[in-house]
Amino acid sequence: MGGDPDSPRFESDKEDHPTALSAVEKAKERQDTINDLKKGLVPCPDGRKPTRAQTVSVGHNPADQEAAGTTSSGGGVGGNPVRSDKRAQTMPASSTRRADHQFDSTVWEKLKKEQETLHARIRRGSVTFAFERIPDPDLEEAWTKACKYHCHGVMTEGQVHGNERERIEYGKSPFKDKVFISCLKGSKGAKDSSPNQDNFSVTLFKNGWTLACAFDGHGPNGHHVSTRTVQTVPYYLLTKGGFDQTSVVESTIQDSLIQAFESAQKELVIYMLDNSHDVQASGSTAVAVLWKGKSIFTANAGDSRCVVGYRSPSSANYVHHETEDHKPITPGEKARIEASGGEVRSQTYPDGWVNHRIFIKGEDYPGLCMARTFGDQSVKEHGVIATPEVSSTTVDFSQHPFLVLSSDGVWEFLTSAFVMKAVAKKLKADGAEKTLEKLQKEAKKRWKQEEGDYCDDITSVLVILEDDDFAR
Repeated sequence: MGGDPDSPRFESDKEDHPTALSAVEKAKERQDTINDLKKGLVPCPDGRKPTRAQTVSVGHNPADQEAAGTTSSGGGVGGNPVRSDKRAQTMPASSTRRADHQFDSTVWEKLKKEQETLHARIRRGSVTFAFERIPDPDLEEAWTKACKYHCHGVMTEGQVHGNERERIEYGKSPFKDKVFISCLKGSKGAKDSSPNQDNFSVTLFKNGWTLACAFDGHGPNGHHVSTRTVQTVPYYLLTKGGFDQTSVVESTIQDSLIQAFESAQKELVIYMLDNSHDVQASGSTAVAVLWKGKSIFTANAGDSRCVVGYRSPSSANYVHHETEDHKPITPGEKARIEASGGEVRSQTYPDGWVNHRIFIKGEDYPGLCMARTFGDQSVKEHGVIATPEVSSTTVDFSQHPFLVLSSDGVWEFLTSAFVMKAVAKKLKADGAEKTLEKLQKEAKKRWKQEEGDYCDDITSVLVILEDDDFAR
């Protein structure tokens, strides 16, 4: 998947030197823009560039934000209020090869009945699904009283291809010049009105540990899955994982992260059913990174990825540590799925690309392209689990570490080696905010080159790791 690690140059770099572009290249770029406008993929010019993350201030009063429902968008952690949170729309059908698998009416009727049966079992107090939904005031109390800082993305209407997801914040951000977030809406085709299904959160606990999450939703209500779980994973880490204490024993962190993910899955089922959202074919991949000082823990389920690297590596390898994607053909994942009554089917396209999807044996659903997810209740008994793979590492501050946490909107066409080397080089030349903007733009361009009108949502969290006093 594209990106030559030996030539770590973002294609968008040439925009910094317009004289290097030939007349043909300039004409092609102008025509691409005109075509996008005609197809409704980008808004008409209004004096603001929606693809660019904004520079924003930090430290708003949480009580004021809650009362007004204020949010912010783009760039570094911390932002200005812009508008209130509104419910996004449901995903439309799509026929592209990298889009969600499409069901006929018979399958949807079957999934609807499974959802109704599940709801009935919960109302009867079934032990299998006995779990309480977290009241919204409890979540807000956790962010305002038990944490130093928390932010997460909110769902809003009217976004178009390339717009940044807006966010809500609790507390004053200590992360200026250290943590940068971009969450761009993709495009499911011409005149797409679907919601951005990616989401993110950053939580600084009072004991100095920080958790960042980047989740990638799919299915008709995947945006609700990602938006809920980017909040409940840090909540359960706080309330069940011991992160409400002044110190944490590092040997317990792996179990705490696993418990947080598994608890978030159970709570999600209740939440989705209570709100009449599909949870049978709606889900989300997840990657989270937890750090304090030189210690780093990663937890991932699916194909969102975290990569830790160095700006000044002692060797030629800029990648220090990375999570492993959970694909349908990953040997261990495939074995578990097949042993649980699922099966992996593959389709080869004329250009040689092979798509692997997971189905219940003998059925035409759900057709997942990842082996671990939140949600997707229809295959939770068929090997698609929400349990994360947890790993850990330590960093050497003398080599100037950083990390990139991204959905597969980035990793689909860019390798870890290319991204980390390119980001390391651009951090020195352009700084973190501009570098993140270029990474997002590069991923977006690769989607256009490979898939035309179809572009996945693209989310990245860029963290500059430093031995700061607040993280001790």
